[in-house]
Amino acid sequence: MTRAINGIIIHCAATPNGKDFTVADIDRWHDERGFARRGYWRMRFNQTLRAIGYHYVIYTSGEVATGRHEYEVGAHAGGFNAKTIGICMIGTDRYSAAQWEALDNLVAGLQKEYPAAKVLGHRDLSPDLNGNGVIEPDEWTKTCPGFDVATWLNLRKDVPADWVY
Repeated sequence: MTRAINGIIIHCAATPNGKDFTVADIDRWHDERGFARRGYWRMRFNQTLRAIGYHYVIYTSGEVATGRHEYEVGAHAGGFNAKTIGICMIGTDRYSAAQWEALDNLVAGLQKEYPAAKVLGHRDLSPDLNGNGVIEPDEWTKTCPGFDVATWLNLRKDVPADWVY
């Protein structure tokens, strides 16, 4: 029942930085937007979550909560859901030190499980409108996750101070 995973997509919740929200909150927002989980998966994993589109949510405390099962197709990046895992950071563009550590650990674990998967930000899935091979800020359809994932991947443990609250 596994899926072929080729991407790990990092998102933000677009919530106020430093304010706590939960998978239940995100589930409610996704339900209001018309998202829905299939009965098969809902009966087997996180039964109380009806609509959440992400597989993982990282709280401001650094706790990692589950949404959808990894084998369940997500609802987090239109056109890319079938082969990706979605991670959501609570906040918009600045995160706690605990969140950065949790993201590092979670992505490292997922990279071991899915070594061919590219790690991208949601905004990196925007179309390359000018065809130069680079998704530039004026081409972003979203700014999520509020930081450059490629830069973060190069830094990992040395997150810039202005990325942390």
